[in-house]
Amino acid sequence: MIMDQLFAVDALDVALTSDDWYTPPWLFEAAGLVFDMDVAAPVDPSRRTCPARAYLTPVEDGLVSPWHGLVWCNPPYSNAGPWVTRFAKHEDGGLMLTMGARARWVGELMGAADALSLVAFPLGRPDGRMAGAGAMMILTARGDQCVSALARIAAVDTQARGAYLVRPG
Repeated sequence: MIMDQLFAVDALDVALTSDDWYTPPWLFEAAGLVFDMDVAAPVDPSRRTCPARAYLTPVEDGLVSPWHGLVWCNPPYSNAGPWVTRFAKHEDGGLMLTMGARARWVGELMGAADALSLVAFPLGRPDGRMAGAGAMMILTARGDQCVSALARIAAVDTQARGAYLVRPG
């Protein structure tokens, strides 16, 4: 059910934007999880790398649609704040990938994290190029299952080299 939409939007109405950054498949292979939802998925199914049972695209608007179960969130980087707030309130667990940024939402994200790692790797772009290799990103885990997945991802990431931080119990 889509709530709070002013008018109907379909896939043809959603253009590729500079906010489209696609997570590399190796991250999901390392995580070893199947998510219940990718809450910020690309409209084009061929661009989806996240193994998930359901996908919320800009058409369904993942900020207003209900979330359930284990979620993956790689939000639009131009306005990550509302996504961080939603992720912080989601109690079922998940992983979130955000750009390392000097923004108010970083403190909120760290406060909600059970574990986090700083990672750096190229992300896919709509035109097929890879970009962002030098950008530091924050991978945040909520819930024990996702903390274990984050440890597996950090272990294979060439930048993190196994390093991650877990909130003391």
